[in-house]
Amino acid sequence: MKLIELTFITFLAALFLTALKDSEQDKSQINIKTDQTMEQDIKFLRIAIDMAKESKQKGNLPYGCILVSKDGTVLLKGENTINTDHDCLAHAEINLIREACKTYDHEFLKTCTIYTSDEPCPMCSSAIYWSGLGKLTYGLSKDEYYNVVGRGNSDWVFEISAREVLESGKRKVEVTGPFLESEVAELHTR
Repeated sequence: MKLIELTFITFLAALFLTALKDSEQDKSQINIKTDQTMEQDIKFLRIAIDMAKESKQKGNLPYGCILVSKDGTVLLKGENTINTDHDCLAHAEINLIREACKTYDHEFLKTCTIYTSDEPCPMCSSAIYWSGLGKLTYGLSKDEYYNVVGRGNSDWVFEISAREVLESGKRKVEVTGPFLESEVAELHTR
C-alpha cells in the first residue's frame, strides 16, 4: 500500500512541476508579446506625435493621430484643423474618423487601432465608439495636459476621460495609455 501511495505522490509532484514549467513558459511568451506590442505602440505614437507637430506648424492646435490595421499598416493620418478650417469640430480624431468611415466598414474598423498624440476629448472618444474602432492608444493624459496648460479657461476644460466615455458603451473598446507624456507635453508648452 505504501508503494502505491508513494507512486501516486510522485506522479502528482511530477504533474505539478510540469504544469509549473508550462506556466512559466506561458508567462515568458506573454512578456515577449507585451514587449513587442509596447515597441509597436511607441513607434505608432511617435507618428501621431509627428502629425501633431505638423498641425501646429500649420497654425492649428498640436493634436495628431493615425489609424493602424491589425497587421501594422498605417491606413490614415489625421491632424487638427480647427483654425485653418474655421471649424471647432475639426479635431484630429474627428477628421481621421470621417475619412475612415468613408473608406472602411464598421467590422473592419473593429480590428483597427487609433493612435492619438493626446487622450481624446469626450466628443472624439464618442466618435471612436460610434465608428467601431476596436482600440485606442494615446500619449498625453488629460490630467497631465491640464497640469501643463492649466484649468483657468472654463470654456476649454472638459474633464471626462476617454476610458470613462468608452466604458459607458456596451461594445468593448480597448484603451491603453498614457505613453510618452513628457514628449507630447512639450508640444503644448512651446
